Amino acid sequence: MKRAHGGASDRSVLDFSSNVNPLGPPESVLKVLEGGANLIARYPSPGADDFCAAIGEYFEIPRANVLAGNGASDLIYLITRLFAGKCAQVLTPAFTEYEDALEAAGIPVNEGEPGVTFLANPSSPEGRLTPASEILRRPGPLVVDESFMDFAGERESLLARAATDSRLIVLRSMTKFYAMPGLRLGYLISSTETVARLRRLQPPWSVNALAAAAGIAALADRDYARRTLELVPKLRADLACGLGNLGLHPLPSEANFILCRVPDAALICRELLECGIAARNCDSFTGLEKNRYVRFAVRVAADNERLLSALKGIQRECLINR
Repeated sequence: MKRAHGGASDRSVLDFSSNVNPLGPPESVLKVLEGGANLIARYPSPGADDFCAAIGEYFEIPRANVLAGNGASDLIYLITRLFAGKCAQVLTPAFTEYEDALEAAGIPVNEGEPGVTFLANPSSPEGRLTPASEILRRPGPLVVDESFMDFAGERESLLARAATDSRLIVLRSMTKFYAMPGLRLGYLISSTETVARLRRLQPPWSVNALAAAAGIAALADRDYARRTLELVPKLRADLACGLGNLGLHPLPSEANFILCRVPDAALICRELLECGIAARNCDSFTGLEKNRYVRFAVRVAADNERLLSALKGIQRECLINR
């Protein structure tokens, strides 16, 4: 990985830098992993067929329009191979893997007439939800990363349309909503022709058997999804209110994180780490002013209160505008 990413390596640190569901993985996923010995003793499906079929059934789209990968990042790198010899546009601020994958493929970014546009909805690191109609007004092929769309209740999703619109590729991740980043599982939806082209470029067995089985179990747990959509908006609203009361400037978000404009991002992250809390300094995101943005994941209420208490303790030193 070329640039810094969220996720604290020290397990003793309270991690607000990694954006995963505060409920933790579904119980159904944990049961799959506990009984996974039989899965690791045989080869998985070369194309994660059962998982792709489950995605198709979940969203009521044909299996032929689904391609699974080893996380959304894996699929981003795969997608760039379709656009060799062209230029690309990345709408910023954005997840840095778009630019890094395009650079690795030798594709110029934001130079000349774009042959493809990469964007996220909701956006990362902002969490802003863009109307689907606004996205569709953009010309040319579009790669729309909807890794956080589950948290927005599928509002403004282009997933279903991507199955029939040849200029759309919609990316999704099982990492965020189902809190299983260690398993690496993502998928994309596009036209049958685009999916077939990508499948020919993709190595077989890109998705391991445990990840595929866990993904199927997660999709079947509709109660988990319901509880998440009830809980996260309330936790997010309460955390945003607390951050605003402390003098930070939280941006509106439809995802499971909040981006804040601050006087000194590096100082805040250092001071929080002294308190045993990891936050995301957003300097690695292209398109954001350096040292002025920190992102906080939405965690359970007790964790959020601990964060707010720590921020209150460093408020005079770090949060008062200078």
